[in-house]
Amino acid sequence: MLNQVGCLNLVTNAIIVWNTVYIDKVVQQLRLEGYAVNDEDLKYIWPTRHAHINVYGQYHFERKRLRKKHPLRALRNPNS
Repeated sequence: MLNQVGCLNLVTNAIIVWNTVYIDKVVQQLRLEGYAVNDEDLKYIWPTRHAHINVYGQYHFERKRLRKKHPLRALRNPNS
């Protein structure tokens, strides 16, 4: 039970970090495109959303690839 709780905490924290990084990227992109993004409005955006994360899948990690720094993946264009 303790291992399950520890794993759940790890996954939860990873999701929050991932979402926070991408939320920041989206806000920066919107501002670059000239949209008004008020800092006051950002307090209503929660990085705890997880519907886009497949927590039941199997994942394979390549150690060599993990050691390299990778840029963030591109944001999707909602107009396409």
